[in-house]
Amino acid sequence: MNPASQNPPTHDAQALLAQAEEASTASVRATEPPLGFLLSLALTYAGIFSLHGIINSALWYWSLLLFLPLLVWYIYWSRKRPKSRPALKHSGKYMLGVFLMIGGMQFGNFWIPQTWLLIALKFMALFAVLITALWVMRRETITSRIKDGNEQAS
Repeated sequence: MNPASQNPPTHDAQALLAQAEEASTASVRATEPPLGFLLSLALTYAGIFSLHGIINSALWYWSLLLFLPLLVWYIYWSRKRPKSRPALKHSGKYMLGVFLMIGGMQFGNFWIPQTWLLIALKFMALFAVLITALWVMRRETITSRIKDGNEQAS
């Protein structure tokens, strides 16, 4: 048996490693919520909370029912996806996204706009903060799960 036949050439090994990395990344991305869901969640959240303090309190609390279609979408979507393994530890960037979201929501609670223009500005600010925080958190979760998977394979 020829020992050289057991070791593939360097370029073949690199191609195989790149293929494995792409497959791993695609698998991890398939277990995370789609970007369309995160966009819809951020739009709904920003829309509802930009009207906090502006519309009647009873109507505002009923507007929280707008999250029900998103909940149904998430439950339906999550039934068909592979079970995700939780990240063992979150990075500093992930926690920065969490604190950005918390800070943005608290700032939004203190800001009660008086005109429709200010309501639109509050909506855009809340949406920008939410989508940025959710995107960073999703990206860091994917990165840490891939890194954790690579470390466990070693």
